[in-house]
Amino acid sequence: VGALAFDDGLRRELRPRRRGAAAVAHALHDLEPSEAESDYERAFAVAARRQRCLLVVFSDLFEESASRPLLASLPLLARRHAVIVATASDPLLAAAVAALAEDVEDVLRAAVAAEALDARRRVAARLGGSGVQVLEAPPRALPDAAVRAYLRLKARARI
Repeated sequence: VGALAFDDGLRRELRPRRRGAAAVAHALHDLEPSEAESDYERAFAVAARRQRCLLVVFSDLFEESASRPLLASLPLLARRHAVIVATASDPLLAAAVAALAEDVEDVLRAAVAAEALDARRRVAARLGGSGVQVLEAPPRALPDAAVRAYLRLKARARI
């Protein structure tokens, strides 16, 4: 297990090693979110130099123009590595779409939420088309879902 944390620069890099999960948890536990634009190309160039492996990219999926740097950089990884983009679903968006509209504001809220969900689906479809598996789960379930995806790939001898 290894890790690479980045925004507009590399923040932490732990080279993969056997039984490295504890070191990864220790190295990443104090990282704070950043408002800096993620430099996917730079980070993925570092990751691409590794021997073939599974790379799990934890990121949010926004509409296509905001996701353009991610979409442009991932094929570099997917040519050589098994790649999963893991993203947390937004239960508030789903609830806004499913809610019974009582006034115009509810209708507009549902329309905006539906467009946001549709944009995420379009980005996920583009990622899937480039050989990347997209994993979406509620925030609390995302770590378990990522482990299950890893186990499925391993069982199918994909990694």
